[in-house]
Amino acid sequence: MKTIIIYRSGRSMNTQKIAAAMAEVLGADLAKVEDVKPEMLSVYDLIGLGSGIYASKIHRRMFKFIKRMPLRDKNVFIFCTSGSGEFKNQALVEAKLAAKGSNVIGEFHCPGEFSPLGFNLDKKGHPDELDVEKARLFAAAIFDKIV
Repeated sequence: MKTIIIYRSGRSMNTQKIAAAMAEVLGADLAKVEDVKPEMLSVYDLIGLGSGIYASKIHRRMFKFIKRMPLRDKNVFIFCTSGSGEFKNQALVEAKLAAKGSNVIGEFHCPGEFSPLGFNLDKKGHPDELDVEKARLFAAAIFDKIV
């Protein structure tokens, strides 16, 4: 099963950390969203899409990527990290993926440190090793669903 995990991570690199842990378990290729072209996806059986959450939404580059990429009949999972703990447009993202004909097989969310003005101090140090281990377990469960 050929897998790619495509992500958009901000300065804190929280989402990249989670993406790398999942890629390790799945033996997946890892790519930044801005480096992926539509024709590249044809060889993959499983696609992971990850983003940090910005104002309760996935990054605009990831949203544009989802809108333009050929995902018909692809197994897809989504994941995110956020300081607020909210992912208000998750249903919209899942609806966009379903409208493109993809099969969303799982979602993963974990806290990510983000406190430009001292907010969300309870997320300091996240994703931590426990969060990373949860990401690995999620990836293993996704693998079991597919094979």
